[in-house]
Amino acid sequence: MKSFYEIEDRPPLGTSLVLALQHMLAAFGAIIAVPLVVGGVLGLAESTMVSIVSAALLVSGIITIVQCLGLGPVGIRMPCVMGTSFTFVAVAIAIGQEHGLSGILGSALGGSLVMIIGSQFMVQVRKLFPPIVSGTVILMIGISLVPVGTDWFAGALPGSAEYGALSHLMIGLIVAVVVITLNRRGSGLF
Repeated sequence: MKSFYEIEDRPPLGTSLVLALQHMLAAFGAIIAVPLVVGGVLGLAESTMVSIVSAALLVSGIITIVQCLGLGPVGIRMPCVMGTSFTFVAVAIAIGQEHGLSGILGSALGGSLVMIIGSQFMVQVRKLFPPIVSGTVILMIGISLVPVGTDWFAGALPGSAEYGALSHLMIGLIVAVVVITLNRRGSGLF
């Protein structure tokens, strides 16, 4: 696949703004989706959900700035949006059901420390994870998210009167068709 621009190229301002908006919208959706999924499954109060989403956006912004500009030895100094990850959704839900929100936050803190230390040994650790292992992990993450995607496609919480209503299913189908069509037939940049 040929890239439109090389690393040192500067696209025109209009193109840069459109690409920046696209990148921001994609990142924004992903950043807020994880707290909404975890909080929704755990049945957290609306005020708590607002706080969690706000915290995710704030931390994402701060860490994105650190990654882009660098802070001492930290940061790749390239445009890279940092945000939440669906990788830990199933684990966060399991911990949250047993220990609540404080258990999730404590586990995230402990896991972060392990990752910071482990990042010093990535070259050695990478040999333990060939593509078949990485691919299997990514597949399992996707499979674990199928029930959430199904509920969102149906437009409401399972058990509610609106769950699976024809209007919700049609909106989901139209969105899926548009996304697949643009992905398969789109010209690339625009």
